[in-house]
Amino acid sequence: MATDIAGMIRDLRSRIATGGLPADSRLALLQDVKELQYELETPRETSNRYRYSVCALLDFPSSTYCIGKIMLTKRSATQGLDLTITYIFYQLGLFDALVKPAKSPISTNDLANETNADPILLGRLLRYAASSGFVKQSSEDTWTASRATHSLVIPSSEANIEQAFTDALPLYVDLPRFLVQNSYQNPTDSRNTVHSLTHNTPLHYFDWMKRNPEHYAALNKFMAANRRTTTGIGAFPFEDKVPSLFETESPETPLFVDVGGGRGQMCRAFRAKHPDLPGRVILQDLQLAIADAPSVDGIEAMAHDFFHQQPIQGAKIYFLRHVLHDWPDEKAEAILKPLVEAMDKESVILIDEKVLPDVGASSTAAGLDLLMMCTFAASERSERAWKDLLGKVGLKVEYSVRYNEEEGDVIMMVLPEK
Repeated sequence: MATDIAGMIRDLRSRIATGGLPADSRLALLQDVKELQYELETPRETSNRYRYSVCALLDFPSSTYCIGKIMLTKRSATQGLDLTITYIFYQLGLFDALVKPAKSPISTNDLANETNADPILLGRLLRYAASSGFVKQSSEDTWTASRATHSLVIPSSEANIEQAFTDALPLYVDLPRFLVQNSYQNPTDSRNTVHSLTHNTPLHYFDWMKRNPEHYAALNKFMAANRRTTTGIGAFPFEDKVPSLFETESPETPLFVDVGGGRGQMCRAFRAKHPDLPGRVILQDLQLAIADAPSVDGIEAMAHDFFHQQPIQGAKIYFLRHVLHDWPDEKAEAILKPLVEAMDKESVILIDEKVLPDVGASSTAAGLDLLMMCTFAASERSERAWKDLLGKVGLKVEYSVRYNEEEGDVIMMVLPEK
C-alpha cells in the first residue's frame, strides 16, 4: 500500500514538473492536498502548524527591516492570517458552535445570534476560514465543521493558539528588526532578546510575565494543556533504572523533586504511576507559580529559585521538564550545579526535553527552537549540544528514552561522570 502511494506521488510530481496538469485540475488538487493534510494530522499537529508556521504580512517602514531580497509570498502572509482568524473564532466561541451535531449545517444568522457578532462580518470571516479548510461551506449561507474544526476545538489546541497569538506572534514580527540590530549574531544574552525589543523592557521574560497577568495567564494555560499530553513519566522504566525508589520505607525520604514544575502536573503523574510508594513528592517553583498550583494530597509545594542552593538533599530523583530549553548554556549550567551538589550516591537527574536530530528535525521542534531563541536567547538542543552542556557540570547521559519520535521528546537519566 505504501509503495503504491509513493508511486502515485512520484507520477504526480512528474506530471506537475512537465506542466501536465490543466489549470482547473491543479487548483482542485491544491484544495485536496490542503484537506488531506488536515486528515493526516493529529489535533496537536494541526495547532502546532498554526503556531509555528506563522509569517505575518508586514508593511516595513524602511528597507532596514527587509531580509536581504527575500519577499513574503501570498501564502506566507495568509499563514499569519490563519492564526489571527483562528484566535477570533476562539473569542467568539465559533468552533464550539460549529461542532454541535444538532445544529449542522448552521446558517450565518444562527451563528451571529449565538456569538452576538454582525452577520456580514461573520460571513466574511467564515468565507476565509472555509478557503483555508478550518471550516466547511455547505451552501451560500451555511457552514459545517471540518476535520480541522474538530482538531481546533479541543482545549489544548485553544491554549496553543491563544498563547501563540498573544505572546509569540509579536516576536516573529520583530525578529527581522532584531537580527539587523544585532548584526545577525546568534542570541545568547537572556536580557537582550526579541522579547525585550518587542516589549521595550530590560526585564527577563519571566520577570516581565509577573507584571503582565494577561500574558502570564495565557502561558500557564498553554503549559498546563501541553503537560497533559504524553510525557517521559509514562515511558521511563523507574523500577529498572532507579531501584532505590522501591527500597525506601520512610515517609520522610525525598523521592521525586520536580524542579521548576509549574502547577505540578508531573508530580501528579508520578504519584498516579506510583501511588503506594512511601516518601515525599515535592513541587518546586517560584512563589508566583506555587500560589497558582492546586493543592493535592501527597504532594508538597515549595517556593524555590532553582538558581540557588537546593534545599532538598539526597532525593532519589531530581526532575526537570521543559526547564533548560528556556535558558542559554551559561544559565542552564547554573541550574544544574545546585542539583549536582545535592545528589547522593542513589540520586539521579531526569531531564525531559527535546533532542533535535542532526538531520530532518520536525517543523514543531525546529519552530520551538526559534521561539526559544526569540523569547529567551535559548534553544532546543541537539544530542551533541546536550552532551557538551552536561559535561561542563560533570554530568553524562546514562540512559535515555525517545518517547515522541515526531516531536523529538526524550527523557534522559543523567548521572555524575565517573
